[in-house]
Amino acid sequence: MSSTLDMLLDAHQAVSDPRRGQVPVHEPKAAILTCSDARVPPSVIFDQPAGSLYVVRVAGNTATPSAIASLDYAVSALGVELIMVLGHTNCGAVGAACRRECGGFLEPLTRQICDLIPDAEEPQVDLITEQNVQATITGLTAAHTPTGEAIRSRNLVVQGVIYDLASDRIKVLTPTQI
Repeated sequence: MSSTLDMLLDAHQAVSDPRRGQVPVHEPKAAILTCSDARVPPSVIFDQPAGSLYVVRVAGNTATPSAIASLDYAVSALGVELIMVLGHTNCGAVGAACRRECGGFLEPLTRQICDLIPDAEEPQVDLITEQNVQATITGLTAAHTPTGEAIRSRNLVVQGVIYDLASDRIKVLTPTQI
């Protein structure tokens, strides 16, 4: 086994938590589409126990087909009331798009973000991060799926936010920005 695997397994064994023997209730009220960046754990950021958030993670928090399908499950089967698109500062996928690394293996993740980059000027990463959250919300809203239908019929709230890694603060994007 790798040393990292050993470390994780040892850490699991070392924690004595009486809740470990209990299966948490899976009744999330919110679904969060966020980046796969390990520094952005929604349950920690929003101080929520296991079972309260339905989290979909994809680099760059983009509305990929599998992300939309996962959210469709949360909407249809679990009845979530809110979808949050959670972007963050210093996002590697946004940084790659800003460096115009839009092809190859990154293309499925960066295509949406690369489309936001202006040709003639140097992109501002924080601005592109916000625009990417907005583009993801637009994609979810336009989807001909349970998620898109619920958003368009106003049966589901969708909200964009940016998490600042350095300050641990959340910036809520206003509806006029979405």
